[in-house]
Amino acid sequence: MRPVGERSDERWRQLLVGHAAAAVRKRAPAVERTPWGWMLHAPALSRVWALNRAQIVPGAGGMAPDAVVADVLEHHRRRGLSHVAVDVRADGDVPALAPALARAGLVVAALEVLVADPATLADEAAAPPGVAVAVEDPEAARGLRHAGSADLPEPERTEVAAQWSPGGDPQTLHLLARDGAGTPVGAAVLHLARLHVELDDVLTHPDHRRAGVGTAIVGAAAAIARDRGVGAVGLLSDPGSPAARWYRRLGFVPVGPAVSAVRAGD
Repeated sequence: MRPVGERSDERWRQLLVGHAAAAVRKRAPAVERTPWGWMLHAPALSRVWALNRAQIVPGAGGMAPDAVVADVLEHHRRRGLSHVAVDVRADGDVPALAPALARAGLVVAALEVLVADPATLADEAAAPPGVAVAVEDPEAARGLRHAGSADLPEPERTEVAAQWSPGGDPQTLHLLARDGAGTPVGAAVLHLARLHVELDDVLTHPDHRRAGVGTAIVGAAAAIARDRGVGAVGLLSDPGSPAARWYRRLGFVPVGPAVSAVRAGD
């Protein structure tokens, strides 16, 4: 299955990766333009990778790879960030930057860009009985996000729960799934674009997994995309994860990589 329209897989990949980077910049409280791209920072959320990261744009500003990586690390150090995270926007920069990132103790990983046709996806991802998904305020999912990050230590767990509080982008919708009693059981974020929508940060409460909650959320996102008349629902996923396999079963297909790097052991 491929999304409707004439756009190639590579074009869908570029749209998704570029839009995902822009969405993070919109919600980061502090955004600094650098010679090699952007440095994003949320002072109150020092441990949240999604907001505290570097984004290296194509060409890396004409700087030598080791100089780029050294400057990225210096930006993280000056801000006292608990983790180091880097997004490399262009595949062409990866061969030159990967060795420099490795020398600095960073590990390069390729996420998978997945897309699906909204019309077909909406039909395949129907909500199970007793689960309803609606657009709500991001604060409504804070307790759910805290429960879903039980494997993290404090204060990182509290920061993760609050990561969607900064910023108020009208092109970002927060989906919340509730059970028959009205209790939040799942959540996701949907970024709206002209040609696609991007599904982000999908999670299900630990006590309600494998009950169709995630499928209901994906179906709601697909219905919104279908109503907007866009060509694709897209997302980024770890290619070897159970989540990626689940997305493929729903009808998502891979269209290319999105490259990032983190400090080894973080």
